[in-house]
Amino acid sequence: MKKTIYFLMGLLLLGVSLSGIGGQEAKAATDYGSQFFTQVELQNKNGVASTDFKENDRVKVVYNWDLTQAVHSGETMTMPLPEQLEYVSFAPFLLKDNDGNTVAAAVVDPINNQIILTFTSFVDTHTDIKGSMFFYADFNKDTIVTDQTNPIAFPVGGDYTTLGVMIHKVTSGGGGTVTPTVVFKQGRIDDKDSSLINWTVTLNNALVDIDDAYYTDIMGAGQTLSGQVKLKYRDADKKERYSRSETVTLDTNRSFRLELGDLQDTSVVITYQTKMAGGQFSYKNIAKIGGANIEEQTRNATVNDYSGGGEGEGDGGNNPPPVDPPTTPDPPIVTPNPSTDPIVVTPAIPEVTTMIDGDNEIQIYVVKKRGYTTKYC
Repeated sequence: MKKTIYFLMGLLLLGVSLSGIGGQEAKAATDYGSQFFTQVELQNKNGVASTDFKENDRVKVVYNWDLTQAVHSGETMTMPLPEQLEYVSFAPFLLKDNDGNTVAAAVVDPINNQIILTFTSFVDTHTDIKGSMFFYADFNKDTIVTDQTNPIAFPVGGDYTTLGVMIHKVTSGGGGTVTPTVVFKQGRIDDKDSSLINWTVTLNNALVDIDDAYYTDIMGAGQTLSGQVKLKYRDADKKERYSRSETVTLDTNRSFRLELGDLQDTSVVITYQTKMAGGQFSYKNIAKIGGANIEEQTRNATVNDYSGGGEGEGDGGNNPPPVDPPTTPDPPIVTPNPSTDPIVVTPAIPEVTTMIDGDNEIQIYVVKKRGYTTKYC
């Protein structure tokens, strides 16, 4: 029994050894860190390079990168964010060339506070590959000091480049009261789908009596209406009286109109979504309310897309993609000689296996169709 266990263990080890030789060993993809990032720059809201900001300013971080050696699809570049900054958007983004080919895909990792770029097959068929990347960030109020220059270290070239950033404190104007409005509109990018904008319109918070009230919405370029428009009617205490949904279509002026009826001690909240086509930074909508006894009032609302982006380029494109190394064919199945005892030979188990047991005794195992026999030498 002891010798049988040794034999089975030997076969198991032999199988593992053979699979390691004949199979393709799994390896983790190479991560180059910040090795290929060549330059970093901070820009203000106007897209101008700057190191002078207010503590509540939104900063555009721009990186240039250049592949100085051959890389392969699936390999990555990881860029951690300095502790003085916080990501504005966690939406993934793509780096594309002028023909729309994706060079690398970027994913924001909010847990580890880093961006990971993964190369596509573009790098397997091109050379002299380079590009740029940008993302938006806010200042982390817990790690900056206002009214002085803050040294902020950015990973570049496998090391760090430190920028001296002056961050000014913002003082509040203080005081004042909020005047109830007749029309107010705001939008924000959806938390789960970064291609959608959630728009909210609040009408008649001032509780003006409006006869035959109507609402007109003019949708800016680069977006399409997604789903129904929802209306919620509220009383003077802003408690919901009733709600309804409408399916609307845009006219030639990219607008739609809703009839609200008479509004007496009543406000209305309108919500809907638009889908961004992409390729632009700002998305604008216009809200209007009117009625038989009031002049039409207008409110504009703009949502900025703070998702990251970038580009890449490379020479080539006609080179064939790399092929997998040739595979070793399976060994042929040997047909046994009918004049001898039938012996079945399989590729996974050798016909004859020798082992040395603990007593230094050589054992020969001949594999047969049903089990095996043991011969002692």
